[in-house]
Amino acid sequence: MGMSTRLKQYLDQHHIPYEKVRHVYAEGATQSAIASHVPLAQMAKAVILEQDDGKSIMAVLPAADKVDLQRLNYLIHHEVQLTPEHTLGKWFDDCDPGAIPALGEAYSLDTLVDDEVLHMADVYMESGDHRDLIHMKGDDFRRLASHWQHGQFSIKPDPWSRVERM
Repeated sequence: MGMSTRLKQYLDQHHIPYEKVRHVYAEGATQSAIASHVPLAQMAKAVILEQDDGKSIMAVLPAADKVDLQRLNYLIHHEVQLTPEHTLGKWFDDCDPGAIPALGEAYSLDTLVDDEVLHMADVYMESGDHRDLIHMKGDDFRRLASHWQHGQFSIKPDPWSRVERM
């Protein structure tokens, strides 16, 4: 499929320099980082959530982390739940399933960003397909995210949990 056309238009419209990083086919932000030889600590992922009022939002967090729904609920003053994957095509029709770029504004979604992503020197993310990542400088990502709501809502995986490793 290639890079999302909406993502490309959004980055060009905001004059954000970026590069595409090609890799072997990989599904998921973590696997894409590994396939690209990109430090996992610089990979951001998007998680789409539904609020109790029916509104959908994007949460951007480090690729290896999980969303702490309790913290996120507190931060945005709404109850949220994960959006079923089969419904994501209505926003991301120019993306392969599971290859969602971590820039919700390109898709008219309100976006929240975990503070840890805002501290990354470089940010890598899905491009809309399973063969390319987008790389941009952290300063450029922070410029895009300057008006997004932010906070601490990610959880590091438990390195001792057998379930987390499987």
